[in-house]
Amino acid sequence: MQSQQIKMADGRLTRTRDELVNRWRDYIQAVLNCPEPTTALDMDDTQASVQLPITVDPVSEKEVGLLLSIKQLKNGKFAGVDGIQLGLLKYLDSLVPHLTDLCNMVWQQERASADWRNGIIIPLPKKGDLSDCGIW
Repeated sequence: MQSQQIKMADGRLTRTRDELVNRWRDYIQAVLNCPEPTTALDMDDTQASVQLPITVDPVSEKEVGLLLSIKQLKNGKFAGVDGIQLGLLKYLDSLVPHLTDLCNMVWQQERASADWRNGIIIPLPKKGDLSDCGIW
């Protein structure tokens, strides 16, 4: 497997697969993990009693968003951890009620599968992208 070299934090290029993987891990963690805000809001008593319009009703099929967005998915995209290619979902209109039921089950039980915490990030830089971010 041939891989592209990227810059380490100290400016030198990666030499091994381990260096490459570790550099990507560090970069993704730095980009995706940000510190919690340290500024506290100063609210008087009238502001503290304001209620936000949050609904706890069951999720609807429309909210799942698949009824409108499935048709816009492109064929030939990479499959996720589950192996399902996005283009395949275009042809599974009958899947929407099942996904809605799944979302409602997760919402009601307040628990999701541990597999939902996993994701695969595949860097696919285009010419000129990321050239000034310190990793290329």
